[in-house]
Amino acid sequence: MIKRAWTYGLATLALCYVACDSGRTAGSSMETENSIALLVQLADGTPAARMDVIVRPESYLSGATELGSDSLYQLHFETDMYGRVTLRDVPSGSYVIEARSDSLKGFAKIAYVEADTTTPLTVEVSEPSKVSGRVGLPQLVRRSATVSVQGLDYQVPMDSTGYFEFESLPNGEVEIVAFVNDTDKDSVTEYGRISADVGGQSGDGDLYLGDSAYVKTYFVFDDFEDGVDLWMPAASKNGEVKLDLVSAGRGRKGKVAHFVCERDSAADWDWALIGRELGGFVDMSDLDSISFWARSSVKSQISFAFDMLVNSDSVTSSENIKSWAHFNVDTAWTRVVVSPSKLDTADSNGGNVGWDAVKKRVTKISIFGQMGTEVWVDDIEVFGYGIFDPYAPLSKKKAAKKED
Repeated sequence: MIKRAWTYGLATLALCYVACDSGRTAGSSMETENSIALLVQLADGTPAARMDVIVRPESYLSGATELGSDSLYQLHFETDMYGRVTLRDVPSGSYVIEARSDSLKGFAKIAYVEADTTTPLTVEVSEPSKVSGRVGLPQLVRRSATVSVQGLDYQVPMDSTGYFEFESLPNGEVEIVAFVNDTDKDSVTEYGRISADVGGQSGDGDLYLGDSAYVKTYFVFDDFEDGVDLWMPAASKNGEVKLDLVSAGRGRKGKVAHFVCERDSAADWDWALIGRELGGFVDMSDLDSISFWARSSVKSQISFAFDMLVNSDSVTSSENIKSWAHFNVDTAWTRVVVSPSKLDTADSNGGNVGWDAVKKRVTKISIFGQMGTEVWVDDIEVFGYGIFDPYAPLSKKKAAKKED
């Protein structure tokens, strides 16, 4: 954790610029004094007409309202039909210049000296990208933290697990910062900073900002890239479940678990699930949450359960006692967060005995699907608990079946 008071003076620097795509040259035929001649274009050189252009100090940090950093002056311009604009009255300093419309975005960084006659610069715009990641912070700090992009006006909150997602960032190298305002000390406590190549390989998710100590209490339980062999499908007497591994689709990448829930009767109590053993009794008293991505063939309900086996023969049945919660999903991928506070109170329905009854002796986790639906599951992650063996041995029944 780094405590840092942000300052906003603009240093006078020698003339230079860094475009968002390193190696690309800047230029314009316009000649004006004490100004920045800007050309905005697509990758193929087509002019980007009528684009909003915003000039912000590089020290701008969106969301730091108490320190005044997101109220630093901003200059607004618009390109002409040829994608050109002259940025006038810009004092010496380091800036991020962004061009954007409803569907296109781009930016460049520049160190500008007012005494120079003309500074030429080209900004390339393209379709923006989605960027996601997580911040490793204690829960109390997490609630007041902000995730912003340095020099641009993009900020997002994080959920109860520290997960954040920017829906639409311009492509290029950016600095993503997680911080908390300290109004009493007129400073910012920075909890993490990371460079991300938006639109490139490092901008494809899995960004992590935060205290390295927190990493020990977060891990990926299963991303299904190695298959579904550790998961056991099970169904009631009148039900059937089929489990396989498929490509994610619908905006996600890689492999995901897919299971189909079918019934042979109209009984209300029919059930189907996939479950995975934890390799013994696990004390989850300090669990923060478990998250996963899910979608269904139709709008339906899925359930997540922490099971405690009551005997060795109940591995593939619903006779376990459990604590569970129910969530609505549909055909679009939805991130589900399961925390102890979201679990149903004990009611004995389906063996639900409540969290306090199972939290010290959890032996299995299960995901139930609604009968007559298909369910896809991806990226199960655990927060607030040290890593238990994520590759626990298969049950004796399944191991014997594999030997056959």
